[in-house]
Amino acid sequence: MVARATEQLRQERETFDQAKTHEARWFVLRLVMGYSAVVLLAGIMVVASYALFNAARFPGAVVTAAGAALFVDVLGLLAAVWKIALNPNFYARLAPVTRLERPNFQAAPSAGEAEGAANPGESKSG
Repeated sequence: MVARATEQLRQERETFDQAKTHEARWFVLRLVMGYSAVVLLAGIMVVASYALFNAARFPGAVVTAAGAALFVDVLGLLAAVWKIALNPNFYARLAPVTRLERPNFQAAPSAGEAEGAANPGESKSG
């Protein structure tokens, strides 16, 4: 019985450690993606702004494409931040995975307490 409980606890500890490692890797991935999105937004914003502010130098299609790219990039970044960073249900919550039942340490009621509980309206004094 003890060997089985020890093995179960070992497996549950490994499961928790694996979930913890997995969550840490997702956290790093989200950070990298967030920083990459900011850098890409800045790059696209610089190029698109240059094309928009110097519209006379570029054909109309290029200026329209620059405006559309800027709009879509900003919209995509806002959607990604909303979905990933601000959504509280996106993150997995680490929780104990131990399934061992706790022993019940309550003492059994004495014969007098059990009788009083069975007949609560009666008094013990007579």
